[in-house]
Amino acid sequence: MIDTARYAVHELAKLDLDARLDLVASGAAAIAAEAQAIEDIAVAEAGQARKFARREIASALELLDALPHLAEAIRARDVPSRSGSTRLEWAPYGVVFGWHSANSPIWVPTLIAASGLAGGNALLSRPSRRVGGTTARVLESLTYRWPIGAVQLVTTPPEDAEAMMTEPGIGAVVAHASTATCRRHMVRLAAAYAEGAILRPYIPEASGNDAMVVLDGADMERAAAAAALGGFANAGQLCMAAKRIIVERAARDEFVPLLVEAVGDLVTGPADDEATDVAPISAAALERALADLDEAVAAGGIIITGGNSAGGVLTPTVVLLPSPALGSRLWREESFAPLRGMAIADDARHAVRLANDSPFGLGAAVFGPSARARTVADALRGARITINEGPLYQDPHLVVGGVGDSGLAGARPKVEQLVYARRVHVAANG
Repeated sequence: MIDTARYAVHELAKLDLDARLDLVASGAAAIAAEAQAIEDIAVAEAGQARKFARREIASALELLDALPHLAEAIRARDVPSRSGSTRLEWAPYGVVFGWHSANSPIWVPTLIAASGLAGGNALLSRPSRRVGGTTARVLESLTYRWPIGAVQLVTTPPEDAEAMMTEPGIGAVVAHASTATCRRHMVRLAAAYAEGAILRPYIPEASGNDAMVVLDGADMERAAAAAALGGFANAGQLCMAAKRIIVERAARDEFVPLLVEAVGDLVTGPADDEATDVAPISAAALERALADLDEAVAAGGIIITGGNSAGGVLTPTVVLLPSPALGSRLWREESFAPLRGMAIADDARHAVRLANDSPFGLGAAVFGPSARARTVADALRGARITINEGPLYQDPHLVVGGVGDSGLAGARPKVEQLVYARRVHVAANG
């Protein structure tokens, strides 16, 4: 597979950036034409609610539409030179290994494949085995006009797939996975480096435990709606979901009843039901969520809405956590389920301290009067911050990325991360 991909890289080198972007546009048209089929597979295989599967397809298409603008950052250009001329160019790493998460079988592989191909790379795409059919259908549509071997699906068991990351010929690795999985990848790569393997970039997009801060004076109905969507879309199984809700004490009495109402309006049910907002989660995820819920309640947490489970569905649940419960897993770790913790902050500074008291740094959302919200946003540690917009605000230019236990590069477009800069200087008399 690696040899085939390396040959494809040579073929891709014959195409300039504009030609590669034209092929991306053709792939976008194919995905749009196949949208219903992709949606059906995602619902049946990945268990995504139809509403969310459509949302993910829309996000993928918006990304492909925005890629030409994002790719301007890697267009070759002249840069200042003391004498002669210097050209800044962007070269592909070659074969990129993409490790994709199960919770986003449409958008993530589209992001990595399109970004890598635009930069002139070939891709080995490893989806979760639970959603391999969905990802395969997406990539087949996206890349049908590209050279043979430009994108290949890795279907080997996880242990074998991880071993491929260390093979000669892999130029870069990009992973969307839990922080624990990303740590394991880096340990494996470090062991290979100790044995003499060539260094290669490892680009992780890892777990998140994002805060949503609601300040006094915010548009409370808008904030409550954003918390309901941002906290519970895709059954809460999104890295950038609002997982910790922080409410300024002066806003509590107005916001909390609206939040309870907005969350209570979410429909739980089968994934293929058009009305469903929150579909069933896996047995393992449900078991973990119920254990987290029990621990939080035992520490003094109060369930203010939800808390019931049946048929693999946990009704969207919010737990008000007093200070002693802020050490619970529900608050300290990523909850990949329709289960969220809420804390009351004395004031804006306290809200910032609560939000930043986490090893994760994916992003955050702030709702409040513009000046106060901006002050809070400026103090938050995270790479993707929204002000008076929900955490799932869709805009391909508002790039997802993280710092700390959420990532290494922050919110930088993947099309920039999957190429390296080189400068070519020509002497004045050359």
